[in-house]
Amino acid sequence: MTDAFAAKVVEIEHRNSHERARRDMWLAHHWPDQYERCFMIAGRHVCRRCLVLYPLTLAVAFAAVGGFLLWPRSLDPELIWLLSIPGTIEYAADQLGVFRYNARRQIAATALTAIPLGRGMSYEFDHRWSWYFWGPLLVFGSIWFAATIIGRRTRTRSSL
Repeated sequence: MTDAFAAKVVEIEHRNSHERARRDMWLAHHWPDQYERCFMIAGRHVCRRCLVLYPLTLAVAFAAVGGFLLWPRSLDPELIWLLSIPGTIEYAADQLGVFRYNARRQIAATALTAIPLGRGMSYEFDHRWSWYFWGPLLVFGSIWFAATIIGRRTRTRSSL
């Protein structure tokens, strides 16, 4: 096999793996260099944070609607906001490269964030456009979004 042929084979394999990663992005949200942030399920990479966040959020929301409460409703205004802070700090610090990725820390912070998100979502199920859901979602979601954009730009510049 010639060097030119071998180089072409490597190029095609790289292109195919890139296309496969792009196609699977809807479940993973990560490129192959960050697949450590994913679980493998049925041969596909699935974002670990999403796999913890969404099911737990829905479980807490449905439980609260059903009357199972982790704390009295009178504490909701404070706890919904306060319990969202650790997950936001963890996510932003990870995206901005403040510390190295750690799966256990990610799962713990995400689980903690899912509880107030679910509690807020239960209000949304009861009363449309509830501030208990949309307020924290807008504030903390904006922080997550900004951290993602800034982190990506910083990583892109440092790799050039």
